[in-house]
Formats: sequence, structure tokens, C-alpha cells
Amino acid sequence: MATKREPIALFRRLLVVSYACVLVWKIANDNSKNGAKIREFLVLLSGRLIERGKEFTHPALLAGLENYIQILDLLSMFSKEELLDMKQELVNIMGINI
Repeated sequence: MATKREPIALFRRLLVVSYACVLVWKIANDNSKNGAKIREFLVLLSGRLIERGKEFTHPALLAGLENYIQILDLLSMFSKEELLDMKQELVNIMGINI
């Protein structure tokens, strides 16, 4: 049985997704020098391969934006020292430097 909160939660999620799509559209259509740098940065963060001759794709920008937001969230939760300590723990577990 659906509660009254479920439609509100769905609506909020749709608002966030809609805003992200509008933001990606604005980034994709920004013809400034800074816009090109942001697109390059987001594509790099996305980890997506882009077809030769294309600067970006909208899905790559969206994936990069998602990763960037997650990075910002992590940086607000952990100090630089904690993140570096976690990296060292991963190096110890894997036996190779990353």
C-alpha cells in the first residue's frame, strides 16, 4: 500500500533528475572557453570513451556530473588525510600501488 510520502519522494527525485538534465544541456551548449574545460573535465570523470571527432556526448557529461557530485560529497565527509590513509590500506590489501 502506497503511503502519502512516496509520491512526494518520487516528485523530489524527478526534480533532481530534471535539474541535472537541464544543467548538462546548459554545459553542452556553453560556447565559452570555460564551458569547453568543464565538458572536458566531466568527460574525463565519466570514464566514457568518446567517438573520434566528437568532443563529448550528453550521457558522458551526465555520468561525469554524477561522479563529480559524489567526489564532492566524499570530500565533505572525509579529510584529505583519511582519504590518503584509505588509499594506503587499499595498496596494502592489493599489494600494488595505485
